[in-house]
Amino acid sequence: MTTYVEKHGGKIVNYSSDPSNLIEGEVWYNSTSAVLKVFANASSSAWATSSSMNTAKSSTAGAGTQTSALSFGGAPGTGPTGNVDSGSAESYNGATWTEVANLNSPKRSNAGFGASNQSALAFGGYRNDPAGAMNLTELWNGSNWTEVNNLNTARYGGMASFGTTSAGITAGGTSVTAVTELWNGTNWTEVNDLNTARRGMGGAGISTSGLAFGGAAPSPPGQRTTEKWNGTNWTSVNDLNTGKDFIAGAGTSSTAVLCIGGRSVPGGQLAETELYNGTNWAEQNDLNTARNALAGCGATPAALAFGGDTPGATGATESWNILTPTRTINTN
Repeated sequence: MTTYVEKHGGKIVNYSSDPSNLIEGEVWYNSTSAVLKVFANASSSAWATSSSMNTAKSSTAGAGTQTSALSFGGAPGTGPTGNVDSGSAESYNGATWTEVANLNSPKRSNAGFGASNQSALAFGGYRNDPAGAMNLTELWNGSNWTEVNNLNTARYGGMASFGTTSAGITAGGTSVTAVTELWNGTNWTEVNDLNTARRGMGGAGISTSGLAFGGAAPSPPGQRTTEKWNGTNWTSVNDLNTGKDFIAGAGTSSTAVLCIGGRSVPGGQLAETELYNGTNWAEQNDLNTARNALAGCGATPAALAFGGDTPGATGATESWNILTPTRTINTN
């Protein structure tokens, strides 16, 4: 049998207090407490159920962080062209949702981004009357929505969108387009297209470093395709583990992104969560409520998922937390 000395190169040391700068598996004896101890790193990640939105809806958009989020647009029906709600918006403070001023133009399957529940941009979407895709853009200042300059290409249905009210990106959408547009705080400008035209994607990041993943193309509908945005071009990177569409994303760079929920084809709503580390996707703990057409926001250590189709609209809200490794001292 291998001894501690053979494995670690030294004898177990006596200390009067627990030492710092420990390494995994290091053992010592605390002479003050008369206890033999071992150091281990403990880490975990999971979704926790939070307070539901006041209005259950699918195909909503989101912006902000886990403790300062905004939901806007969406509908109580299902599918990208189902019933349109009043354009309702709700603000989340980390504990509860509060209804705030409605969008000026009711819509569903719209997109958005923003830094908090005080600053967001809503754009695109679908409206039954007048029928079809929309190019309207609205700016939220914490109190009201104001119409600003329109998208160049009207679209709806799962655009990969990320950024802030001063600099953001949207790409793809219905009808299965590769068009990408850059928001500079005032205007939308067309920039380089996605390599693969899709709708129903997830997106996360900032205007110079983002990720677009999953989605539906003419064939096949549920895709694993992932593309990385570097501020100028899209580059294909490693695929998702599971093909899916109408998913949500969270993350503030292209090297730390969550892919949340979605729809498998053929199949139904998914609870799956995948984490991208800049190179590969890895499966994580599932959502408590499987759903597609949901919204997400925040960073990968602390993200938020809300709304969606279960089937049937839901206001379910879940908080994601990655607990960074911490010293855990185990005693015998």
